[in-house]
Amino acid sequence: MNKSKEKRIKKFKKKRIWPSVLGLILILCIFIVVMAAALWASGMDIVQRKLLDSSRKSIKVAELFADYNSETEEKIIQTVLSHIDALEEIEKVAVIDADRVPVWSSTGEYPIIDATIDIELLSEITEKEIHVMIAEDKEQVFIIEEGEIVPNEDALEDIFSASEFDASAPFAQIKLWLVIPVNGLDVMVLNDIPIYFQDFLTMIVCILLCIFLIVIFLIYYLISIIGTVFGVRKTIKIIYTDMVTGGDNWLLFIRKGASLLKKNGKRKQKYAMVHLEMRKYRSFCTCFGVNKGQELIESFYAALKKEMKRNEVLAHQENAEFGLLLVYAEAAELEARIDSLEKALNAVLPGMKMYFGVGVYLVQPGERDVEQLYNNAMIACEMLGEEAENKIAFFDVEMNNQKIWERKVEDDMDRALVNREFQVYLQPKISTSDEVLGGAEALVRWIHPTEGFIPPNRFIPIFEKNGFILKLDDYMLEEIARIQAGWLAEGRKLVPISVNVSRAHFTREDLAEHICAIVDKYQVPHSVIELELTESAFFDDKKVLLNTVQKLRNAGFSVSMDDFGAGYSSLNSLKELQIDVLKIDADFFRGADAEERGLLIVSEVIELAKKLNMKIVAEGIESREQVDFLTEQECDLIQGYFYAKPMPVAEFAQKYNV
Repeated sequence: MNKSKEKRIKKFKKKRIWPSVLGLILILCIFIVVMAAALWASGMDIVQRKLLDSSRKSIKVAELFADYNSETEEKIIQTVLSHIDALEEIEKVAVIDADRVPVWSSTGEYPIIDATIDIELLSEITEKEIHVMIAEDKEQVFIIEEGEIVPNEDALEDIFSASEFDASAPFAQIKLWLVIPVNGLDVMVLNDIPIYFQDFLTMIVCILLCIFLIVIFLIYYLISIIGTVFGVRKTIKIIYTDMVTGGDNWLLFIRKGASLLKKNGKRKQKYAMVHLEMRKYRSFCTCFGVNKGQELIESFYAALKKEMKRNEVLAHQENAEFGLLLVYAEAAELEARIDSLEKALNAVLPGMKMYFGVGVYLVQPGERDVEQLYNNAMIACEMLGEEAENKIAFFDVEMNNQKIWERKVEDDMDRALVNREFQVYLQPKISTSDEVLGGAEALVRWIHPTEGFIPPNRFIPIFEKNGFILKLDDYMLEEIARIQAGWLAEGRKLVPISVNVSRAHFTREDLAEHICAIVDKYQVPHSVIELELTESAFFDDKKVLLNTVQKLRNAGFSVSMDDFGAGYSSLNSLKELQIDVLKIDADFFRGADAEERGLLIVSEVIELAKKLNMKIVAEGIESREQVDFLTEQECDLIQGYFYAKPMPVAEFAQKYNV
């Protein structure tokens, strides 16, 4: 799995979870701070209002001394005492003159004054000059800082730590001396202010309502976070679930495999990466349907899952292909294990024989790139070929080199075509009657700028597999037409030159017109160009093939069948396909039975071809005995190393004077 994809999956796994949790913590902190501030502000507001109310009452008591003198003293004192009895907030009253000489006290006691300070807030609201006095006995719950009342934390702690609750009785009291100047006297009033639960009722109700709302919100938020977590987990599960088997998919296989290999750093166990595929799975789907094919894959996965051991992983790759990371001790044991896995898969449909291809890569110490390891196993399986059934191939370095070579060929082929690196070589065809030149076959050679001379067997199979052979065939046909046009302009004698036409060309219905257009560009007679097709082309679209061959023959081209006898239906193809030249495969002249059965078949084929008005070309001839035999059988042309190897065009023209 590439890094960007892994990064996106990791990012998705964390998406929306940590911000939600962080948001919840932040909301809780804000709520606590706001509630604490609101509680403190509300409590202070209530106390302040109580204090202001008590101050007004204290002022009324103090103003009774406005007319205080010896004549009114008794009456005023009686009035003050009655107010003290009537007003719950006023506990004591004491009066001193401007020289701080005691005048009168309701209890006969006078507080010892440490300091007094003006309180602007009380003075403004009560419209009367008021001083807060700090007495020696510290009977106050406020302290004075820079002209303002601030809470005395020790005193407030006593207020809010009452252990018993009685709604009818105050749960706390504030004692505060207020000094009111009246008529040259300082009237000192000790305020004993009761704090009742009811005073905070509205505030408490509001706070409880806020708490209730915030709890509802937090519950909703928590449910949202939990839903997000489960949603992410569900989505991750979907991401790592194969849609066909319902088990682990390829992404999870890569993650688990990499984790196992990382943990196995000290080489506690040996691991093998295995690519297992069912051969001809598409044919199965064609016969039984795609749904049945997917059901088969699901059953395969279940059967393999049962065989998995601890510290092993399995996943469906694509189609009927599976990746396995297996533990093994010895290679022989691993092969036996794979055989047992194939038997388990064959047991899924007992009445049907199925074939499997297996590629194995033995993981080396320190290797952790699961995708690369699996790619090596796939390369090993590809090297088996399509016909290899129930075989096991172990990856080796040569396989990797072959893949590297294929990659290089595919990277360079287009450039090579443009730069004319593909060179035409000609191999002569010699007449058996007088051993003179009767024609030639055009063969391609690749002269690479760095690799040098590359033989066709190293690149033609690759081109046939990737489709580039179509471009190469057109290139070769055009090169032959150009060469013959040059010879024709120089007045040289032309001989028929055969050019290979790959079976891939016969998928297009306008092939005959396409070939004519290439040759006619150089105004070369069609009769000097022979088009070779392999017998395998007959097994594609037969109707298109027959129609195309007929068009080419009508246009004046000779058509030959190359490698006759290499297939299994040659006689049937001769029956339906009208051709001009038959090329006998070189394998008839090789092997221990060549002089007996092979030569007998060759003689019969030559006789059959004569009866069908075909020319006979024998290729791959390497000895005088073979030449004499073919001459005796009246074979028309001989091609092979006995006379000449393929050679460059210039050498061919000089040697055979064309």
